[in-house]
Amino acid sequence: MKSLLKASASHKIHKGDFNIDINFPGLALKDETDKRGLGQLGRFDHGRLKPGVFVGMHPHVNDEILSYIRKGKLTHEDTEGDKTVVSSTKIMMMNAGKGIYHQESIGEDGVDVEMLQIFIRPSTTGLSPQVQFYDFKEAYSMNVWRTIAGPSNQNLPLGINSEIYVHDIRMENKQIDLPNTDGKTYILYVFEGTVTSKDLHLETGDLMVYEKETITIESNNTSDLVLFELDLEATYSREGMYSGV
Repeated sequence: MKSLLKASASHKIHKGDFNIDINFPGLALKDETDKRGLGQLGRFDHGRLKPGVFVGMHPHVNDEILSYIRKGKLTHEDTEGDKTVVSSTKIMMMNAGKGIYHQESIGEDGVDVEMLQIFIRPSTTGLSPQVQFYDFKEAYSMNVWRTIAGPSNQNLPLGINSEIYVHDIRMENKQIDLPNTDGKTYILYVFEGTVTSKDLHLETGDLMVYEKETITIESNNTSDLVLFELDLEATYSREGMYSGV
């Protein structure tokens, strides 16, 4: 089974220097009762932000939030006492638990930021909040799948309180097989570029949900992809402020 959702289906909030495309992966499945999120993945926002943007202190409760930056840098501050610059090599995971406040800003002398803010549904609510950072040696994983984050009981760069893995890859003039494990559902998102197969064409902002499918994709350019690996049989909560809706 595979289902596509084109970039045009995202909910767009475009306000000058602040531009967000909100992706609801559940919309890819015609018979999905959720109609927004899908399993452990509530939604993910593709942001394109200009220097000078400031998002003031605001709360999150029971959201697992991965900030995945591909271009530029922003300054993060939170009520756990962190003040850190996050970037394409310094990735951040906020486990909001029973509650956390944070704010983000780009200096007037900064550069454009392009990123995903990924809202994940936790398996358990009311946990103690924490903020994690991980320094990757390279911004991109060239032609090889890399695991960015996954369940907190695994030895991974960033821990999520949920049964979900987040992988990425940069493809350059390459043909690769998509992961395909029994019992798993996958959401492939084209952050930038174009990928094809014999019956598939995905461009920037498009996503595909698939399971029990052997799929080989090809990129004849430079394409950045993000892959979410879900276990739809595992427990998750819809009580998150942003992930639960």
